[in-house]
Amino acid sequence: MDGELKEEVTARANNTCYGLSATVWSENNEELINTAHGLRVGTVWCNTWLTRDLNMPFGGTKQSGMGREGALDSFHFFTEQKTICIKI
Repeated sequence: MDGELKEEVTARANNTCYGLSATVWSENNEELINTAHGLRVGTVWCNTWLTRDLNMPFGGTKQSGMGREGALDSFHFFTEQKTICIKI
């Protein structure tokens, strides 16, 4: 895909109020990585779909959710740090 068309497709994909995930297909790994970096979504699947490692955080951007689930992100989301100081 030429650069101008890729920019247009990326702009159209980003022109939505949602940002849960995207899927990119290509035989060129550099193109996959560059395109994935340009997409404003929580997860980009490259040459696959719905493949997920439960140790990796998952979640969306924009109106597709708040925060991330999975891995340490769940721990941080559902807990609150507290400091307790006791003079002994």
